[in-house]
Amino acid sequence: MKKNRLMIAAASLFVVLFLSSCKDEYTKINFTDLPYESQVFLNTHFPNEVVSHIMKDSEIFDKSYEVFFADGDNVEFNSTGFWENVDCHNDSVPSSVLGYEISDYINTHHSGSYAVEIDVNMLNYDVELNNGLELVFDSYFDFVRYED
Repeated sequence: MKKNRLMIAAASLFVVLFLSSCKDEYTKINFTDLPYESQVFLNTHFPNEVVSHIMKDSEIFDKSYEVFFADGDNVEFNSTGFWENVDCHNDSVPSSVLGYEISDYINTHHSGSYAVEIDVNMLNYDVELNNGLELVFDSYFDFVRYED
């Protein structure tokens, strides 16, 4: 019985020490350290923005990148360099990022409003408008629903 307790204690100690040595790293990097796809995206959609700083988040099994602009806007990229979030806070997300279908939907159904943030995942695009309304589009850019 004591042997089992000793084995459990040793295993628990090993797990604690292993997990504490694998903590996340959030480090500042240069533009040229971004994946190529991220660099192309930024040069295409944000050619006139001044980059304030870029952070790389290295987790145990994954990494991501976040680019901060001087005006406070930011773009997040996954480990392969493809964008996942564009947050322009109070400015308009470039229509080139939104795509024709989403831009057209906003202009037609919410004239006077504009997108301030867009998130993309495998299933849909979540778009937040400057009036706080959230729209969801499927992977084919068709409007699906409003979010609250």
